[in-house]
Amino acid sequence: MLMKTVVISGYYGFANIGDEALLAAIVSALKTEAADLKIIVLSATPEQTATRYGVESVSRLSVGAVFSALRRADLLISGGGSLLQDVTGSLTIPYYLSIVAIAKMLGKPVMFYAQGIGPVNGSLGKLLIKLLADKVEIITLRDAASVELLRQMEIRRPVIELTADPVFGLDLQQIAGSTDSCAGTPIQIQPGRPAVGMFIREWPGLDSCLDALTGMADYMMEQGWEVVFIPMHYPADLPPARTAARRMKGSPVIIEESLGFRNLARLISSLDLVIGMRLHALIIAAACEVPMLGLSYDPKVSEFMDMVEQPVLRDLAEINQETLVREIDEILADKAAIKQKLHEKRTELGRQALRNAELAVELLYRRKQ
Repeated sequence: MLMKTVVISGYYGFANIGDEALLAAIVSALKTEAADLKIIVLSATPEQTATRYGVESVSRLSVGAVFSALRRADLLISGGGSLLQDVTGSLTIPYYLSIVAIAKMLGKPVMFYAQGIGPVNGSLGKLLIKLLADKVEIITLRDAASVELLRQMEIRRPVIELTADPVFGLDLQQIAGSTDSCAGTPIQIQPGRPAVGMFIREWPGLDSCLDALTGMADYMMEQGWEVVFIPMHYPADLPPARTAARRMKGSPVIIEESLGFRNLARLISSLDLVIGMRLHALIIAAACEVPMLGLSYDPKVSEFMDMVEQPVLRDLAEINQETLVREIDEILADKAAIKQKLHEKRTELGRQALRNAELAVELLYRRKQ
């Protein structure tokens, strides 16, 4: 077979570990399916992305570079992650769909790869999705709510398949090393002392529940726990972590640097519990079979926690210390059963995650009709 070229478009090069984990997973899965693929990633930091993942990379904001990459492409992959939503900004949907539009203008096949669609509140976003999603060849989605949203938008032409987040296709336990080691990270979990990882982010409504979170964290420290605040998006997640630490009676650990995906996996695997708003902190915890409690600032968090059958607090405004402590006590009392459930889910979702790459390579190499 002739060497094929795939261009990947997503939120890459912004020091968001969740999105970097997605890219690592997509590249790994594609290379497993077709080792001779040439991969070009659109990134905010092309040199760093090229070095880190062994791919070619061009600036996602250079129209000329993007156009040149797409001209060489045999397939555009848009994803993964929450690209088609307008909660984080009104230009998010137009940007990602403009890449799709250029690819289609050049006659290139397009795949939406394990995306999570929505929320989409604006009429422009809905119109653009309707216009362009119906023109792509394959859509895979990481959750059932996204499937339903596209059905409501009457997206009918492309193949739509429910799969799973690409990160489940990685062997995170192998990447993390032994589950009792945190070597290679800026923190050493003290042997014999349980540790909880806290993943919080700036979000409207966070301040209303911060006292509850810090009260719960102090309670856990009084019970002998190590409390660790960990930034998924560096440095954006540091201010809320520092605010929380200042409100505490005890002295938690704050990771003050960007860990990178592999170090984060090592750190999470060494924890006894994860409490988090960040979706991919919860996904990595599930893949490492670490018990967790989700704090839902976005429907994607609730959707994922329901999928893996783990507890989630759905309304930040309603969170109080008593509720948090009760939820944590219930998790710790049922830890063995939770780890078994996560093992089952990890195996199931791992197979579904690899299906994304299978479909991409089938599309890439199938004969033109």
